[in-house]
Amino acid sequence: MTKRVVLMVLGAVLLALGALTAIGGGVLMALFGSSDTLNSGVQQVSTPARALVSPVAAMQNTTGVQTVFGTVRLHITATPAGTGHPIFIGIGPAAAVDRYLSGVSHDVATDVSLTPFHLTLAHHPGAARPAPPLSQPFWVAHASGNHATLSWTVTDGSYRVVAMNTDGTAAVSFNTQLGLTIPHMFAIGAGLLTGGIVLLLLGALLLVLGIRAQPRHPGTGSPHGMPDQVRSTPYPSSQARPVPQPGTPAHDTPTTSTADP
Repeated sequence: MTKRVVLMVLGAVLLALGALTAIGGGVLMALFGSSDTLNSGVQQVSTPARALVSPVAAMQNTTGVQTVFGTVRLHITATPAGTGHPIFIGIGPAAAVDRYLSGVSHDVATDVSLTPFHLTLAHHPGAARPAPPLSQPFWVAHASGNHATLSWTVTDGSYRVVAMNTDGTAAVSFNTQLGLTIPHMFAIGAGLLTGGIVLLLLGALLLVLGIRAQPRHPGTGSPHGMPDQVRSTPYPSSQARPVPQPGTPAHDTPTTSTADP
């Protein structure tokens, strides 16, 4: 493989890596912003049931993640809409929440997307009336009122996020905003963007060098492209003839003549 091909291949590889890295960094910066928070924006959520439940899912090895990035926090704000009932938002262990809502009409969000915001709900029917949520001791974080604001440090375990009217009545409607803060994500995105740009520049430089490199052909070592073996060959000395100089008489070979008697 010639030097020219090597330069062009390396340049193309660096260009591809640089583009992917820069795009990834730009996406992180756009999503998290300078506040390092992935935000859903204000969204309206409602259900005719008595509660809306969103599983946080099973969190594992969060200690290692927080050692690397810092404290990861979930933020939820909610204000009443429609009926105007004060809103309760709580996060509790999955088993305790399931027992509390057993036999109670509620909707479970089976899929949650922040950007764009989207909820897929599964309805669980029931006729039981739950006790007021504020009377339950199992919540690890909760907030209530006309402007409920909850902030929770993500920890290992399986949890549920629950939204209800504070009196436990049916038809829950509220405006909410979800946010997930992961420290240093904006700085990480900026670093990836910078590194991607550097890789792009290096790749472009290698491509230019590869394109400009002239391929070498066998037998073209002389400066003017003539084979090294071709040389001007002098005439043999026996065939060399002197060149008369101006003003010098020519010397002919003497001849012998025979005189008449």
